[in-house]
Amino acid sequence: MKNLDERPFAKAMAFYHQDGLPAAWKQAINFAGKKGRLATMPDIVAARLATKPGDAPWETYYTTLTAEYLGFSKSGKRILIIAHGIGPMATLDGIIKTYSWQFKDKERNRRGGRITQQEFWDLEAGKYGDISIIPFDTYCLAYKYPFMEVIRSSKARIDPVLQARLGPLAKQYVDAHTDYARKWHLEQAGITPENKCEKSESDFQDFVARRKNLHEGKASGLLDPFVIEIQDASNCCYTFGPEHGHRPIEDGYAIAHLISTGRLTHLHHERNESLVLNVGCHEWNNGVRLVGIQAEGEIITGIQPGPDAYNLLRKHWKELFEPVCTSNIIPVCFCALVQIGEQWFTQYSKEGEGMDNWEPEYVVTSMEEIGEPLLFRTTVGGYHGLFKFGTKEVQAIAPPTANAYRFVSEPQNEWHDGNPTHQTAMVQFFRIEADTSKRLIRSNQLRYDYERMMELLTKEDKAA
Repeated sequence: MKNLDERPFAKAMAFYHQDGLPAAWKQAINFAGKKGRLATMPDIVAARLATKPGDAPWETYYTTLTAEYLGFSKSGKRILIIAHGIGPMATLDGIIKTYSWQFKDKERNRRGGRITQQEFWDLEAGKYGDISIIPFDTYCLAYKYPFMEVIRSSKARIDPVLQARLGPLAKQYVDAHTDYARKWHLEQAGITPENKCEKSESDFQDFVARRKNLHEGKASGLLDPFVIEIQDASNCCYTFGPEHGHRPIEDGYAIAHLISTGRLTHLHHERNESLVLNVGCHEWNNGVRLVGIQAEGEIITGIQPGPDAYNLLRKHWKELFEPVCTSNIIPVCFCALVQIGEQWFTQYSKEGEGMDNWEPEYVVTSMEEIGEPLLFRTTVGGYHGLFKFGTKEVQAIAPPTANAYRFVSEPQNEWHDGNPTHQTAMVQFFRIEADTSKRLIRSNQLRYDYERMMELLTKEDKAA
C-alpha cells in the first residue's frame, strides 16, 4: 500500500462507524497519526467557514473532542465548563470511563456521562488548560425553555454557551450562517418556474403570496433569521422546563458529554420554516462520525468524507473475495438474491425471523425464473415498518425446483381494527447456480479493515 501521506486528498477526513465511538476513534486516530489530532468544534467551524452549504462540512453531522461539563463549582454554584480537546474526555480511555456511567448500568436507569467532582474542580481551576465557564442559572433565565429552543441570529451572536461551544470563530460562523439563511429565505419566497407546474395562475399567485409572507414578511425573518438550535442531551436533559427545575446531580459527580453538531436542516418550528443546524451533547450510541486531522493538516481545505464500507464493497466487489476453505463443492441452499450492477449474488443467510440483510455472498453463474410471482404473506413481527420474516416461510410457498427468491414489490401492511396484523409482498422464485469456491467478505468485516478501505479509497481518488 502506498504511503498515506502521498494521497492526493485532504489532510482532514471524517470516519463514520455504525458500531460507535471506539471504532470510529481508532480509524480517525489511525488517519491522523501520532502527531495529528481529532477535530474539536472550532475545527468544524473553521471547515464550515472555508466552504459553503452543499459541501460536506455543512451537510454532515460530527461528534467532536469538545466536551461540556455541568456541575457545582468550588463555591457551590452550578456552572457549565466547555473544553476543547483537553480535560477528562480528551482521550478514548477518558471518554469510555465517562460514558461508562450509563452503559455499565445494568438497570438502565443512568443517563449521560459523569466525571468526578474533583476532576470538575480541576477543570474549573485550569489544571487541564484554558476552558470557558458559564454561570448555569443565569444562562437558563435568558430562555423560557433553555437548551430546547431554536434561536435567531441576533441571539446566537451573544449566547455564551454557543460562543463557548463553537470557539474563537463563533461570531464569524453565525454571520456566515445568517447570510446563507437570508439567501435561503429569499429563494423560498421567490418561487421558481418548476414550482408553478400544474397550478392555475390564480392558485399560483396565492401560493407565491403565502410563501412571501412566511419567508419575507414575518417577524423580520430576513434581517434576523433563526439559525441555531442549542441542545443538551435528550436522554440527560439539564433542565425539566420552567416548572420542574434542574436535573439533580449525584453527590461526588458532574455531568459530562462530548459536543456534536448536525447538518443544515429545513426545519418547521412554531409556525416558522428555517435553515438551521443544531449544536448539542453526544449521547452514547452507535453511528458516530469523528474527524481525524493529520499533523500540520489544514482543515480549512475541507473535510474529506471517509471510507464507506457498504459502498466500497459494491464498487470494488471483484477485489474483495476470500476463498472458501473446503475441498467439496458447496450446494446452494435456499436463499435470497441481491444485485450489484448487472451481477446477481446470493445473500448471506440470516438467523431466525428478520429482514433480509442484502449482503452479497456467492456470485450467481446462472439463474432461471420459476413460474410467475406469488403473494407472500407473513405476520407482523414487532414494528410494522420493518419487513421481518423467516426464510423457511418463503421456502414454504416456493415451487419444488426453486432454490432462490427476490421480492418484486414493496411490502404492504394488512390492518384489523386499526392495528397492523400481516405484511404481504410479491416474490419471484428462481433456480440458480453459483460459484461457491469463493465468497465476498461481509461489509462489517471490511468496515473494521482500515488499511483495505483506505487502499480502495485512494484508488478511487486517483481515478477521479
